Amino acid sequence: MNLRKSVISCLALGTIAATLSTGADAAAQPHVALLMPTQSVEYWALYVKGFEKEAQAQGFKLDVKVTNYDPNEQATQVEQTLAQKPDVIVLVPVDSSAMVPSIRKIDQAKIPLVISNSMPDQKYSRYWKVFTGPNDVSNGQVAAKAMIQGFKDKGYGDKGKVIVINGQMGTPPQIQRYQGFVDELKKDAPGIEVVGAQPADWDAVKAEAAASALFTQFKDVKGVYTENDSQLRGVVTAAQRLGLDPSKLVIVGHGCDSGGVEAISAGKAYATVEQSPFDDGAYAARAAQELASGKTPKAVQYLPNPAATKASLNVCYSQQK
Repeated sequence: MNLRKSVISCLALGTIAATLSTGADAAAQPHVALLMPTQSVEYWALYVKGFEKEAQAQGFKLDVKVTNYDPNEQATQVEQTLAQKPDVIVLVPVDSSAMVPSIRKIDQAKIPLVISNSMPDQKYSRYWKVFTGPNDVSNGQVAAKAMIQGFKDKGYGDKGKVIVINGQMGTPPQIQRYQGFVDELKKDAPGIEVVGAQPADWDAVKAEAAASALFTQFKDVKGVYTENDSQLRGVVTAAQRLGLDPSKLVIVGHGCDSGGVEAISAGKAYATVEQSPFDDGAYAARAAQELASGKTPKAVQYLPNPAATKASLNVCYSQQK
C-alpha cells in the first residue's frame, strides 16, 4: 500500500486564495493567512490538505501564500499579508532566523501569530501566540532509542559506528533532531558512536551521494540515522550500490513517508519516527480558529512522535488521513 500517495497540487507559486465556507456569510468569516514553503513536495501538499480540511470544518476564509524556501520572498509576503489585515497569520518559517524581523512586524501590527512546524529561537516567543508542530529534539531522542533497540535486535549489542544524514543545515529540524539523537546516544548508549555526518537537504538523490561518501570513508558502519524518509531511500540505494546489505544495517528515518514505510516493510530499513503532515496542518488551523474566536489556545502544541518498526507499522497507518 502506498500510504502517502502524491497529492501534489498544480498550484503556482505566489498567492493562492481559497474561501472555505460551511454555509455562513463569507463576510462574517474569520480571515486566516497561511504563509508556507512549496507545495511541490509530498509533505507540504499533505500539510495543506490537513489545514484546508480543518479550515472548512471551522468555516473560515483562508489565503495561502507559497514560497520555494526563499526567506526574502517570504519576508515580502509577510508585508503583503499585513496590508490585507487578516484576523490571524499562520507562518511556517522557511528560515527561522531570517524571519525574526517579520514576526516582530506582525506583533507590532497586533495580529495574532501562529508559528507552525519550525520554531524559531524561543527567546523570541513573545512575538507569537502559539507554536504547533513537531518537537524535533524529542524526535531525535526517539530515533536514538530506536537505533539502540535496533542494535540489540540485530545482535550488535551496545557498541558500533553510526553515520548521520542531516537535512538542510541550520534549519531548526536539522539542528534539533541531530541534537536530540546525539545527546540521547551519549546518555543511554555511549558505545554507539556517531563517526560522521553529511547534509543532504532532505533530498533522496543528495542523500545517496552523502551516504556513499560516508560508507566509503568509514568501514564497518552498523547504523544510519537519516533525518527524513526521503533521505532514507537514498541511503538504502547507496548501500545496495556499494554491495552492502541494508537489512544488516540499523537504518532509522523520520516521517512515516510511503517510501520509508515500504523500506521498513521490505526489511531494508529498521524504523522511522512518525510526523504526520496532515496533523501538522490541522493543528495549526485549529489554533488559528481559536485565536480568531478570541480564545486562548495552549501556547505549545507538539505532534505525537511514536517510532515505527516492521512490527509496529500500524503507527504509520493510524496517522494517515
